[in-house]
Amino acid sequence: PVSSITAQKHLMMTYSAALLLLLCLSATNISVLGHGRLVAPLTRAQHTGYEDDPVSSITAEDFICRNEAAGTPLSVAAGSDLALQWRFGAAHVGDCAVYISYDTGAIADMKFFKIANLFDCRAQNNQDVTVNLPSWLPPGRATLRWDWSALHVYPSVEFYTQCVDLQITSSSTASLPQTYDVRTVYPLRGNQGVGYRNPFAPNTEQFMTGPACAPGVTDNGCDLTASGTTGNTFVDGGDPPSSDIVGDGGSGDSTSPGSAPSTQCTVHTVATGDTLTTIANYYTAQGQATTASEICAYNGISDCDHIEVGETFVIPGTCGGDGSSPSGEGGGWTKVVAGVGGVALVVVGALAVVRGR
Repeated sequence: PVSSITAQKHLMMTYSAALLLLLCLSATNISVLGHGRLVAPLTRAQHTGYEDDPVSSITAEDFICRNEAAGTPLSVAAGSDLALQWRFGAAHVGDCAVYISYDTGAIADMKFFKIANLFDCRAQNNQDVTVNLPSWLPPGRATLRWDWSALHVYPSVEFYTQCVDLQITSSSTASLPQTYDVRTVYPLRGNQGVGYRNPFAPNTEQFMTGPACAPGVTDNGCDLTASGTTGNTFVDGGDPPSSDIVGDGGSGDSTSPGSAPSTQCTVHTVATGDTLTTIANYYTAQGQATTASEICAYNGISDCDHIEVGETFVIPGTCGGDGSSPSGEGGGWTKVVAGVGGVALVVVGALAVVRGR
């Protein structure tokens, strides 16, 4: 029938238009996968191009620094102000923080202390933001580390980091404050440990999560994670960070979906090519019977068809619970970036697909 032919032509035209739009976005250097990164000062990447994806894991080396030291370090003076600028292609709600390390060896061995909190940092997207470098910083080679905890898929969290090499000039002879591995001072999810604020529940406390700043740093928003605040995870000079902050063991209730996975739980880190079905099949073959839908519900994944490399999921039934209670919304991400005539361009990981809606 003529109407059927007309409908088919219309569908083909809309798909063609959607694909053309995707090509145009690419040709004009608009980032379809737009997350974000620090672009000033110049980072170890030695460029301001695309390095905007989340890090592979909160427990991996790239959460400390994405790159090895490179180029000439930026000369800065203790006590001076340093302008930072970040570029968010997708301005997700979340918070940023700034750390300093004087360790110059392997990335995995670097220890840091915090000097700044940057609450709701998407509000300063593409703007110069001034951070004061404490006057007591001693002279020498150092690394500034910037991170961003994006909460747009709450209770899941996406993490981003960049490092900048510094040469600090100073007459200070002060000793460094206590330092720590930054991989130990953040919860994995919004409903784990102290968690993160729920940005979609404005009537709840909108706190910031992370360790306290180094002693003596009272500006730079440091009051937001000071000792006694809701989201504080570590106070300098106190006990070392607990391992259950990042869910690699500890005394938390391991039977509750969404809580910190303990050593009694089986936790799977998503690798390239994984789907919930292949993950379920693997553990079933290992004697830990489960299904894709059970993994999805147990971990509160919002889109069971789309998971990201580096995400971690608890395998149901391995923590002493029955694996039947979902942990809430969140998990994998799917972002609709454009729509043409009822056809949506959907970005999934590094793949852009065209889907009717």
